[in-house]
Amino acid sequence: MSKINFKISDSQKFDAIWSLLNDSYTEEGEWVVTYGVCDIYDDYALCYNYEAGTYERVYYTKDDETDTVELGERVKVFVIDVTEAEFTALNALRAIHGDTYEKVDEDMAALQEMSAEFEERGTKIEELEASVATLTTEAEEVAAQFEAAKE
Repeated sequence: MSKINFKISDSQKFDAIWSLLNDSYTEEGEWVVTYGVCDIYDDYALCYNYEAGTYERVYYTKDDETDTVELGERVKVFVIDVTEAEFTALNALRAIHGDTYEKVDEDMAALQEMSAEFEERGTKIEELEASVATLTTEAEEVAAQFEAAKE
């Protein structure tokens, strides 16, 4: 006999995640709603924590065999207001860093270090240029004195 498995639908995942997040939404819990589910992705849900006033990425696993969902790690996230141009730039930055923004800080630190090195080298170049100008002036004076001495 063949066995047919049906995947949990998005609406079923929504209901399961919402129920697990709002375990006080009972008569005994006075129907308190702690979380709102904004969007559901393959392995996490974007949720709003009403008590903390923050958004969270709530990871979950689903078992299609038993039609159950289990919550995992909750990570604070930020939903930001950006223009289309800013969004495009952010996506490009994210793509450069392996689909994450986490490594941007590392690159910024490296860029700041390189900038400090360039600034230091620029100062040394200015000092050397000043020395060259001084030596050129001195060489011209010595050459003039030499010519005067020859005469």
